[in-house]
Amino acid sequence: MRRLPSLIALRFFEEAARHMSFNRAAIALCVTQGAVSRQIRILEEALGAKLFERDHKGVRLTQAGAQLLPCLSDALDMIERGTRQIAASHGRRRLVLAVPPTFATQWFSARLGSLAIELPDVELSVRTLSTEECHCTVRFGREALTDGHSELLMIERHTLVGAPRLRDRPLDNLLERMPALHVLHDNARLDLWPNWLATAGLPARYADNGIEFSTLEQAIHAARKGVGLAVVDRNMIVDELADGSLARMSDIEVTGPYGYWLDIAPRHVAFEPVQALAAWLREEVMRMTDAVALTEASAASTEG
Repeated sequence: MRRLPSLIALRFFEEAARHMSFNRAAIALCVTQGAVSRQIRILEEALGAKLFERDHKGVRLTQAGAQLLPCLSDALDMIERGTRQIAASHGRRRLVLAVPPTFATQWFSARLGSLAIELPDVELSVRTLSTEECHCTVRFGREALTDGHSELLMIERHTLVGAPRLRDRPLDNLLERMPALHVLHDNARLDLWPNWLATAGLPARYADNGIEFSTLEQAIHAARKGVGLAVVDRNMIVDELADGSLARMSDIEVTGPYGYWLDIAPRHVAFEPVQALAAWLREEVMRMTDAVALTEASAASTEG
C-alpha cells in the first residue's frame, strides 16, 4: 500500500509553487485563497516540514519545498500525459460555453485558433444564452455571483472612437455634427455616452443627436463606416485599433463599472476542460493587456 500525502494537497502545493502566490494559485484552481492555505498546511503537517516562508513580501519556497517541487511536477506531468492519451483514445470531450454576443464576435472568435491548440481533444460548443447544459459562462455584469466560482476576467474601458478619416478634425466640431451611436439594453440606452461626456467635462447635449443599436457590435460597425461616433469598450476593439479601421478621438477613458466575469457552477469546477479554458482565458486577457500597455508606451514615446 502506497504511503502518500493528500493528492489534492500536492496539487495545490505545485500550483502555489509555480505561481509563487497563494492568490494566483487559487484563481488557477478555481478555489478560494483560504482553501489553498488549508491544503498547504495539511501537506506540511503530513511531511513534518515547512514548505513556504511567508512574509510581507509574499511567499517563497523553503529548502524542503524546493526539494519537493521538481519531482512532484514530473509526476503530475506524467499523470497528465497518461490521462490525456486515454481521453483522446476514447473520443473527444464536449465543453459547452455561453458568452455575450458582442464578446463572442469581437473578442472570443478571433482567438479560437489558440484555444483549439490548448484543447485539442475537446469539442467546443459556443452559445450566446446560458442554459443548464453549459459548463461555464462568460457574463457581462458588475459583481461576482455568490453560487459557484465567479472571477472577473476584464473590466470595461470605454473610449470615444470613429472612422480614421475623422481623427484630425476638432473634437467639439465632431461631437456637434456627428451622430452619437448608442447601445440599447432592455430598450433603454446604456449610460456610455453620459458617463464619458461627464468624465471629459463636455456638455451632455452632445449625446442628444443619436442613433440607437441593439448590440455594441452594431455600433462598432457603424463607427467604422463613418456613420457617427461611438463610446465603446476598448477591450472589444483591440483588432480594429491595431489595424487602423477604428481610431480613438480622445485620450479620455472611463473604467467600469461593468466587466466580463467567468462563472462556473460547483458541479463543473473540477472538469478538466473547464479548468483549461479558464487558464486560457486568463492568459489571453493578460496577453491583450500587455499588448495594449506596450502600444500606449510606444505612442507616448513617439509623441515625446
